[in-house]
Amino acid sequence: MFICCTFSTIIRAQDQNNTKKPVKVLLQEAEGLINKRDYRKAKKTLEAVINKRKSFVVAYRMLGIVYSQLRLFDDAVAAYEKLFELDPTLSKAAIFECAMAYMKNYKYNKALSYLNLYKNANPNDYKSDEQTVQLGYNMYLKNEIMNCRFARNFDFTQLELVNENLGPAINSWADEYLPTLTGDNRWLIFTSNRNGENILMSKCNAFGKWSVARSISKAINTPRNEGMAKLSVCGRTIYFSACAWENVEGGCDIFEADFDTQNDFAVVDDVRPSLGLNSKKWDSQPAISCDGKTMYFSSSRKGNIGGADLWVSTLGDDGIWDPPVNMGAIINTNQDEEAPYIAPDGITLYFSSNGHPGFGEADIFRTVKQEDGSWSNPVNIGLAVNTPFREAGIVVSPDGETAYYSSAQNNGLGGLDIYKVRMDKDIAPEVANVMMNAYVYDAATKEPVSNVDVKIGKSGNQKQKFVTDKNGRFFVCLTDSASYSYILMHDNYQTFVGADFFKRQKNQATKKIEIFLVPNIEKQEKKVPPKVKKRKNLSVYFDSGDHKITEVQKEQIQILVNQFIDKTALKFDVIGFADDVGEKYSNLALSEDRAKNVVAYLTSLGINPEQIVFKGGGVVKGDLAKHQKRRVEIRISD
Repeated sequence: MFICCTFSTIIRAQDQNNTKKPVKVLLQEAEGLINKRDYRKAKKTLEAVINKRKSFVVAYRMLGIVYSQLRLFDDAVAAYEKLFELDPTLSKAAIFECAMAYMKNYKYNKALSYLNLYKNANPNDYKSDEQTVQLGYNMYLKNEIMNCRFARNFDFTQLELVNENLGPAINSWADEYLPTLTGDNRWLIFTSNRNGENILMSKCNAFGKWSVARSISKAINTPRNEGMAKLSVCGRTIYFSACAWENVEGGCDIFEADFDTQNDFAVVDDVRPSLGLNSKKWDSQPAISCDGKTMYFSSSRKGNIGGADLWVSTLGDDGIWDPPVNMGAIINTNQDEEAPYIAPDGITLYFSSNGHPGFGEADIFRTVKQEDGSWSNPVNIGLAVNTPFREAGIVVSPDGETAYYSSAQNNGLGGLDIYKVRMDKDIAPEVANVMMNAYVYDAATKEPVSNVDVKIGKSGNQKQKFVTDKNGRFFVCLTDSASYSYILMHDNYQTFVGADFFKRQKNQATKKIEIFLVPNIEKQEKKVPPKVKKRKNLSVYFDSGDHKITEVQKEQIQILVNQFIDKTALKFDVIGFADDVGEKYSNLALSEDRAKNVVAYLTSLGINPEQIVFKGGGVVKGDLAKHQKRRVEIRISD
């Protein structure tokens, strides 16, 4: 909670007859530093004031605020208590602030006594005029009293945090939050506001260490705000929020894009709004179910119970999301509910809230979908994760043993950091799952088979239905340690019927299976040698007015080219584009310069210029954000 206060009336009330000008000058300097949020210098200045005059109560009042902003809560409590000892009628707002400092130290009974004192105090009995500040505190008073009554029932004497900060490769002095994982547990995606709000990604190596985080793509990140990303469990689609883009319907909208983890490209393409989800208000923080058919998100749209509510939508047969539905008063409160995460079991939902009873600020809660479709009363997931500080977003690792979440607790690198903690059984997803990553191939050619109808489920139960993608792949989350039957059908192949017992193995994120379909004899065509599937296109994105290629983009182009052993037979089409800012001919020239730079880099990789055809395509037409128009498309044929 940010505290803003003006001290001039306090200074006049307390020090009207003060003739020691240096102390008053120091106090005025401290006030200026506080207004600039330079709390470290303000701390030194105020401590100098106290050294000159031990009983100067205004300095203690200001020190309480400064210590709290610096997260020195023991010192803040001491400053406030000294203030009350010297002059208990100076500031009513200080009573609330002292309560907050006690809460941060897990001293909820003491905090509750001060909150009740604040609640019952008459502002006319206090010397300082801080009505604006008190109006802000009054908005939080009821919830903070609720939190203290909830938290005082816990024993904090043996409290020991067992979480692990992911360290400087992931976290920074700024906020990092809303983590998400790919189904193979190799990629961590999260939001950071270290250079504006952007989506970053990191890869886990064989030793469990995360690489230094980098931008996910210029197709997504801009100087505006993007974030709140969640991956589909299969890891092929990323959903995120973008704010103030040219094609945003409200202040922030939910978008989606293809996330390519094949050959470790880890780039995104085909960025598009999620049709049917967005409104004229703030829509953000999407979370997708394992089957990709149910979306949970936070929104401030019409029909809300509180500030931000959780909403849910199902995917229609036409590929458009059905009208979202408010999740109701069991989950939503008159405060904010945010950062939903639906576990692979499809029935365990986690979310952040500052409206349900917690330990302070926002905590993470868990609710389970019942057989009748209703949700259980949300339960605070406890001290293994939640603290008196803000927690914002959680994701459970594919093996179900670890949770990654963000917290603003005191031992971090700054602001919200991302932590991991072992998943206690009491707060784990209701149903343990095994994730099946299946690939379907032609038994003769070993080529992937797309558009195969798949039905899988327990014997006698309703089957889940899937269709294989262009890579012959389908992904499904199944209840762990159970037998399943499955049937695969395609007009050109013999029907495949199988059964298996699926059990999640320790340290195995997903269970990979391969199924080979036998071609129908009457429809069997001449066998062709198997081919290794290669990516044959890449979009390279540019900043406004720029045509230089970054090191990350060079790496992506190099990976694209190096897929091919014999590069001499390849043909490259390179087309540059621009947005519609500026004159038509300038944009055409810029699009040509972008294409030329990509061509130059291709030739530096050993590609003969005669293999490359390039041109500038000028301005891209259509309903795209400007930063998505500023690109070069590379297309390969062989």
